[in-house]
Amino acid sequence: MSADYLRQLAESYSEFFHRYDAAPLLIVNSENLNFAQSEADFELLLERISKMRGPREFFSRAA
Repeated sequence: MSADYLRQLAESYSEFFHRYDAAPLLIVNSENLNFAQSEADFELLLERISKMRGPREFFSRAA
């Protein structure tokens, strides 16, 4: 896959979810999370999902 294709794909997803309002949306910055290798990170995500109260929320964990 070319870098240009991946950039366009990321932009398309960003645009779609920027306008999405059909259901609650949790936007996750996964830069400092590893759901595949850390059960604690996965549990943290599940906890954050269960505590959602608004239509659009952001989740980011500092390094």
